[in-house]
Amino acid sequence: MYRGIKLSRSIILLAAFFLLTLGSGIGTAAEIYVQPGDSIQTAVDNAVSGDVILLKPGMYTENVKVNKDNLVISSESGNPDDTIIVAASSSDHVITLQANNVGISGLGITGAMDSYAGIYLSECNNCILEYNKILNNGYGVYLLLSKGNTLSGNVISSNGVCGLFVCPRSDNNLVFNNYFNNTVNVDIKNGTGNAYNIMKTEGVNIVGGPCLGGNFWAEPDGTGFSETAVDADEDGIADSVYRLANSIYSDELPLVSVPKPEKPILSVTDFKIDNTSRSNSTSINEDNSDESTTDISPEPARNVESKEISETFITDDREVKFDFKKKETCVAYLTFNSKKTVGKTTAIVEMLKANSSLVSEPLSDEVYRYFNIWIGDGEYATSANIEEPIVCFKVEKNWIQDKHIEQASIKLNTYSAGKWEQLPVNLTGEDNSFLYFTAQPPEFPFFAVTGQNEGGAVAGSADSQPYGSDAKGFNVENSGAINNANIEMALEKKATAPGFETIYGLSFLLALFLYRKMKP
Repeated sequence: MYRGIKLSRSIILLAAFFLLTLGSGIGTAAEIYVQPGDSIQTAVDNAVSGDVILLKPGMYTENVKVNKDNLVISSESGNPDDTIIVAASSSDHVITLQANNVGISGLGITGAMDSYAGIYLSECNNCILEYNKILNNGYGVYLLLSKGNTLSGNVISSNGVCGLFVCPRSDNNLVFNNYFNNTVNVDIKNGTGNAYNIMKTEGVNIVGGPCLGGNFWAEPDGTGFSETAVDADEDGIADSVYRLANSIYSDELPLVSVPKPEKPILSVTDFKIDNTSRSNSTSINEDNSDESTTDISPEPARNVESKEISETFITDDREVKFDFKKKETCVAYLTFNSKKTVGKTTAIVEMLKANSSLVSEPLSDEVYRYFNIWIGDGEYATSANIEEPIVCFKVEKNWIQDKHIEQASIKLNTYSAGKWEQLPVNLTGEDNSFLYFTAQPPEFPFFAVTGQNEGGAVAGSADSQPYGSDAKGFNVENSGAINNANIEMALEKKATAPGFETIYGLSFLLALFLYRKMKP
């Protein structure tokens, strides 16, 4: 009898200990915020299973190693264009994963060279990589002995060796709805049970089509499978499968671009041409929506701070001028000579909060403003149709003063063929608040106005954000000391999370009650 009571007491104490141990894990998961100047690695090292590490917008220069299961590392904004991890050492992977059930989301990842990857998975299971931009590494993503992982919604582009490498013993991985644009997009050593598409499902895909399925396969020279495949029913899925080179696998539902609705090009006979109709133009300021800002603009509305629309009539061999009279953006007017008659045409200027989401390269100088110019159907403004284009833009005198900008360093930058080109400008006038400049751009539609501070040093960061916008700038300045105040605060909150003391108290009372009840 005594022995039985003693055994029961032991069981009760063990049960109480179990409850205490269980309780110690409740309420400990935390959201850990990291901001530029903090160390992502420190946040990872101090995290526990279930924690979410959120990176504030900015630039982080480090190589991150994750060896703890069940973590999420994500940008707070969800935008890989404003939250970028650059390899501190190009001779190492930007992010190394050696853990299971890890999520990497919404990050720009760049800077690993040669045989090193943007994201390297080694013996990882059930990890999710989604909505990242993985650019300019040796490998984009490298899977080694890794199983059950998912890659979805990523842009994997301009990586020197290849976009995605899968070793022979990486199995049951799912790769769909990604945009690949590399000289070698994939190097697949087979494996078992891997898939490169899901079943055809309604939903907006990564290139704006109406269906989800496989991936978009582009190449830098414009001859990628998805860029040349036939899509007779215009469902955004190619009519033929894409066989992955040197592999047993195919993408059964490769994505293609869906044609934009054609806008009628009205012939001159549809109009009465007179001075009134040719010179008349209107400006319209529209509210942003959740979709692209106009029928011809693929720029996401969330990145557009303001825009202005002007319309005029275009005939051949005459100067065309679009005036933006409402002064909603930094562009005052646009002129060019048209080589053909196209009738009534719209020009749209979008002033952006940050670099265009359609542009992958950063700028080194201080940025005053990013903006896009779309003319007509989006394909009209080429050297085949227009000549001698001139853009007149304005720059706030306060920006020049606040940033100590040398006036002579102000340039208009245009983006084409994967790189930025600086254009010389001419000062044409000024008023109380602005200086007015003109430049002759060879290409449309992506622009940025930049300058350098006095002495030639760059005033901003490696990808400065527009002056006066609500976008948060990159912080690449590093004093050498890492500020971990935010990380420590989050960990302190974790230790005092609600429910922690309650579980301990209830467990102790239960053990005491049962122990006293069974006391002989």
